[in-house]
Amino acid sequence: MCVQMFTVLEVTTLKARLGFSSIAGTALTLAAGIIAAMPAQAQRPGAPPPPRVMVATFQSAEPGTGVQFAEALRVRLGRDANARDLTVIPKADIENTLKASGYSTTEALGPNDAKALASLIRAKDYIDGSVTRTPAGFRVEARLVLARDNTVAQALPAAEATRLDQAAQAISRSYLEARKQIEHEERCYNALRGGNAEQAIQHANTGLRQHPDANMVRVCLANAYVTRDTPQDSATVISATTLQLVEQVLATDPRNIQALRLAALGYKAAGNEDKYVETLTGLLAAAPTDLTLQQQVVNELAASGRAALAAPIIKEALSRSSGDPSMLRTAWLVLLAARDFEAAIPVGRDLIVADTAQATANFYSRLAGALSGLNRSAEAVTILNTATARFPNDASLWVAYAEAQRKSGNTAEAVRAGQRALTIDPTAAEPYVILATIYGDANQADSVYAVLIRAPSGGSNSALIAQLALQQGNNAYRAGNTSRNRADFQRAVRFLELSNRLSQSNAAQFLLGASAFSIGQSATTEASTSRSCELARLAQQSFVTARANVPAGREEFPEPTNQLLEALPQFETPVAQMVRQFCR
Repeated sequence: MCVQMFTVLEVTTLKARLGFSSIAGTALTLAAGIIAAMPAQAQRPGAPPPPRVMVATFQSAEPGTGVQFAEALRVRLGRDANARDLTVIPKADIENTLKASGYSTTEALGPNDAKALASLIRAKDYIDGSVTRTPAGFRVEARLVLARDNTVAQALPAAEATRLDQAAQAISRSYLEARKQIEHEERCYNALRGGNAEQAIQHANTGLRQHPDANMVRVCLANAYVTRDTPQDSATVISATTLQLVEQVLATDPRNIQALRLAALGYKAAGNEDKYVETLTGLLAAAPTDLTLQQQVVNELAASGRAALAAPIIKEALSRSSGDPSMLRTAWLVLLAARDFEAAIPVGRDLIVADTAQATANFYSRLAGALSGLNRSAEAVTILNTATARFPNDASLWVAYAEAQRKSGNTAEAVRAGQRALTIDPTAAEPYVILATIYGDANQADSVYAVLIRAPSGGSNSALIAQLALQQGNNAYRAGNTSRNRADFQRAVRFLELSNRLSQSNAAQFLLGASAFSIGQSATTEASTSRSCELARLAQQSFVTARANVPAGREEFPEPTNQLLEALPQFETPVAQMVRQFCR
């Protein structure tokens, strides 16, 4: 069997458009009629028909060049190959099938469509690639691809020539040499399908001895090693030998999808983060229209903090398939993950024109976030105004709307949107966070506290609210250090106690202790002159709180922790005496 890292998502292919299913459609019937009318090739009586090869239209920036080269290659292959060993499918047969299927005969096909066409016209393998104009003539990059599985391929040496027919001669020679490995790859593949990994290894090694550059055979050998080395129902095992094999493939064919998948698994298992990320970006470049693969790669790159590496690759891929919804969606996700908002915004807008089903609440929220990230808050407000009208019961959109209004300086509208989100989903933490942030901006500490104290606790909610309370407490503590106003420290204590109650942390505990110490210090000074029992007791209680919480800062804040712990005894004894004197 062939080990794969990702599950390939079914996409629209030529077969699907032809109605290639249990109930054959008109287009399929017509195409089948065309194929049945093809002239039979001359062959020995009783001998099996020779394998058939399809030459697909090559990619080219110059109109007509890809078609011209494909025909030049067919002509050259017809001269170079023995008709009894190989049939080159004529241009007319390919074009008739494409026309019957509603496809252009002058444009290059995508990977899945090329595979479907090759299967439909009974090609064993096919050749595709690209033609580029150079100052000296042309550069052709081509691949031999199996119709059975278009991830099984052999990159042919690039050809450069002054004329297309000269380049075709070089590609023809390389192809005929490369296809000699196919019989060995098939033996290896069939043995794997039959569950015999050892036999597959033997077939592959025989093929490599005869054809050392046979990458299709080398990949099959790597898959055979994986099958042999991986225990049943366990994670895929990529040995050092397997990894070395696929690295040999990638050295000459960096777009080999199967080799990239195996290499990614190997590097991840080995903890080689840099090589793992590099391989993921290679997969992104090699299969830019495989949605499932793209999504996995995007997620992996984002998790690794390296999404920016994928951005230039996806931009290049998008330029080759402008307007394709699947490509636009992939580019949208990649560019967002890379925080390339300037590029992401127009791609997102093109996406919902090409595929209106993508205009979801989540899409609008992300688009507004991208606009806000570029400080285009007014545009974000406009987008979210439309979105909340379309999805009035989506709390996350109202939260995003509140954030956009906050950044635009519209406090009243921001509060209204936040309260609307809270009404829709009072169990989510985000509405409380946005309201607390809005009130915090307006220096309405009591309103912030009132919101946070109502927030639901438990799980991630507690951690989120605790972090916000810690932030408010730290702000109040810093304000108190500047103002030396006891009320600022008391406000800090209130927030820090809430933070520590929801999710205990050393930072919250230390700041709570430090704030309490400052309250006690202030109350001691006033109590000594006013002889106030109330202030003396406040000071005593505050020092108890400080004594209990300051030590939590030993690791993160060692110097201020030691200073406070050394100062505490200097206050605790005199304050105890004040309480005895003033509170009779």
